Amino acid sequence: MRRETQNILLVLVGGALLKISITGAYLQYVKPSHRYWLLGGGAVMLVLALVSIARDLFGKRATEDPEHAHHDADDHDDHDVDGHQHQARSAWLLVVPVLAIFLIAPPALGADSINRADTRVATTRVASGTSKMAFSPLPPGNPVPVTMSDFSARASFDSLNSLTNREVQLTGFIAVQGKDTYLARLVIACCAADAFPVKVKLAGGDLTGLTNDTWLHVVGRLRPGTGTLTDEYVSTLDVRSITRIHQPENPYET
Repeated sequence: MRRETQNILLVLVGGALLKISITGAYLQYVKPSHRYWLLGGGAVMLVLALVSIARDLFGKRATEDPEHAHHDADDHDDHDVDGHQHQARSAWLLVVPVLAIFLIAPPALGADSINRADTRVATTRVASGTSKMAFSPLPPGNPVPVTMSDFSARASFDSLNSLTNREVQLTGFIAVQGKDTYLARLVIACCAADAFPVKVKLAGGDLTGLTNDTWLHVVGRLRPGTGTLTDEYVSTLDVRSITRIHQPENPYET
């Protein structure tokens, strides 16, 4: 790969990292705490590219013997031109994912990921090694905002039944599976690549017209007896009210 190509790639990749970090688009891919790593990585790449470009433009170059340079040029023409051209074309393919970030940033994972996921795998991951335990009390007031993952964990494993007779507000997107409508959220430990789904079945209320990836605030109460091994730890929420919202800045739970 030629130095010019390396420099251009460093500028593009570094610029892409800085762009998504500054605009907040990085939250489509990684958890919030990774922002400073992305900013640092992008800045380092840009500095390296600028230093390399400056050295090429202003640095002193050794004077070559004209006859020796002529022979080297002939040798390269005879043996290496095709190879260098092929390597250069291959290197430029690395620009494609960078341009995708600049021009058409991929959206966050949504209902399609939920519907393709194996529910048994997801629930096994959540419930593995978990037994009934005492959760901390919920704050006073109704409804109380609760994350999807906290709601699902309390519904299935809270020995104190902190959700009993409590109205909660959940935030998530719609995932329709057959005749059932779920409120879902993807939970990540590091990045979108390790995301796994948490979902709650919605019952009651006006669920007509709700389509995949519609973001909602849903107020309701846990239906007693759900969120057990029988229903694969997917609890049911008896809906009291539904409010459509825009996708949150951070679409994932961490």
